[in-house]
Amino acid sequence: MFTVLFVTFLLLMFGLGAPLAITMVLSSVAAIWYHGLLPGSAPIPLVVTPQRMFIIVDSFPLMAVPYFILAGELMERGGISLRLVKFAVALVGRVRGGICLAAVLASMIFAGVSGSGAADTAAVGSLTIPAMIKKGYPRGFVAALQAVAGAIGPIIPPSIVMLIYASIANQSPARMFLGGIIPGILIGLGLMGVSYVYSIRHGFGAEEAAGWREVLRATVDASWALVSPVIILGGILSGVFTATEAGVIAVVYAFLVGVFVYKEIRWTELPAALVKAALTTSIVMFVVAASGIFGWLLAAARAPVLAAQFLTSLTDNRFMIFLIVIVFLLIVGGLMEEAASIIILVPVLHPLAVRFGINELHWAVILSMTLVVGAVTPPVASFLFISTAIAKTTLSDASRNVWIFLAVMVGVILLSVILPDLVLFLPRLLMG
Repeated sequence: MFTVLFVTFLLLMFGLGAPLAITMVLSSVAAIWYHGLLPGSAPIPLVVTPQRMFIIVDSFPLMAVPYFILAGELMERGGISLRLVKFAVALVGRVRGGICLAAVLASMIFAGVSGSGAADTAAVGSLTIPAMIKKGYPRGFVAALQAVAGAIGPIIPPSIVMLIYASIANQSPARMFLGGIIPGILIGLGLMGVSYVYSIRHGFGAEEAAGWREVLRATVDASWALVSPVIILGGILSGVFTATEAGVIAVVYAFLVGVFVYKEIRWTELPAALVKAALTTSIVMFVVAASGIFGWLLAAARAPVLAAQFLTSLTDNRFMIFLIVIVFLLIVGGLMEEAASIIILVPVLHPLAVRFGINELHWAVILSMTLVVGAVTPPVASFLFISTAIAKTTLSDASRNVWIFLAVMVGVILLSVILPDLVLFLPRLLMG
């Protein structure tokens, strides 16, 4: 009866169009309260709601989220993205479709700094999308390419999505970070390959070949930006600081470089950057807090057990389990923001790894990557909305072009399922 009440209130709130966090909290409170009114039911004190909400956010790994959000904001304002794009153009611009390849490469490097796909898409896209359009590329094509390139942000470490997953599923953020490196690089190379073939087919040429002096000059100019991923990941892997402390290092580094080295952040701009980062953090953390009581009630409703029983009735093949869950997450991802999907689904889906004898790290990274795909899958495609706004085109135009790039992402995900070492090799090599 409790499960029926919980699901009924949840569907009612969704039907009313309530925001996700409000839906999770109010449906949980309503189910708890009404359950206590039923004859023969043991009442559950409502004080459990704030307790569970506090417990989930009282997490050391989650402390990194506001820092990486602020770091991404400072890096965007501080000229780091501009220099990364110039460096990428100097490096690969001479290849056919070089401006597209540079957009992907710059997104991959920026991914190693910000941890946010939205920041990646906006910071790099604001520079590369107008440049690609100027070269004659269709607006829908460039919007789709940059959105999917931005989706590499939560896959190549650091990753806010993986931090949230790790905090909910009690996984190691550092090991998840390492697990995303090879798949993230493969996705980037795949996007470059598609862009190269597209440019050849449609007669687009290369950028003006940069000489070694230009390449060296661009490298030196971008050196402060290029060093930041090395500092962040190197510090985590060497044990100098944790993934959470890396967020603080990223903020300090972005501030010093933006203010004193590149001198593109003015002191008067800092309050606006802090406010924007605080607002973004508040939204994320409120959703995470709401997931505390929501996940607790899902466990009380035996949702993980029921999900395992349902999948067991279909198959006991590990690959098929992966495939079914991936298809399910691709559908859900197209209807819900990736962080929200993780918060809702991880308490149900992560225990399946133990139930079916699947490596938990492998499972966690695959699920995180799959949910990120939802950020570029219509109708709810947050990264695609950002890129279409920059490209001044429509979502339908970008959606017609996005599927070939999505095929690259899904292909790498499936390859990572078939070849677990793509995910597990670096964590085992560097962390045992």
